[in-house]
Amino acid sequence: MALTLIGSFTSPYVRKIRLLLWNDKSLIFRPVNYLEVEDSEFLKSVNPLNQIPMLLDGETPIYDSRVMFNYISKKWKLPELSIEQENILSIIDTAMASGVNLFSLRKGGIDIGDKSHYFLVRQQERIPTLITHLIPWALKQDPIKDWNYLTMSMVSLLYWLQLRDIYSVSSHPELVDFIQRFSQCPGVIETEAPPL
Repeated sequence: MALTLIGSFTSPYVRKIRLLLWNDKSLIFRPVNYLEVEDSEFLKSVNPLNQIPMLLDGETPIYDSRVMFNYISKKWKLPELSIEQENILSIIDTAMASGVNLFSLRKGGIDIGDKSHYFLVRQQERIPTLITHLIPWALKQDPIKDWNYLTMSMVSLLYWLQLRDIYSVSSHPELVDFIQRFSQCPGVIETEAPPL
């Protein structure tokens, strides 16, 4: 039974699942755009979380990217992640969540540079702290032997932070190098978001 992935072209959460499933030629990708009323209503009707990505395996819905990864890992009998790898994935996902929070607030007209708002300051401070923590790990990753869900997630995060102008990756030469080294991995070019 073919898998159907519902999501946008720009979401970093969607992209990392698209990269994970890149070699599954039976995958059906159904793009949605929150700004289109019809797509927004469709998403609300199929996903109680009202978020993307959403994966359908036949009639089985899966609502969250981390759960999708776990589901696919079991289905494909991929090796379990170590605690260290789970921690790296949690750091990447938390940086992603903070970035998406800031992007959503900015899109809603809020000045995300406001230093008087606790939530905004916490999100702004969290990203560079997490990114700095990821650098030693990123330096050790090799695009040939380490093209896996963690590096796919890191690629998705770094591209998205730049795409949405949330955090300047260019201030970290190690991360610029990481992007360059992994830019030719399977699916990276093909899943890149179209120009905004």
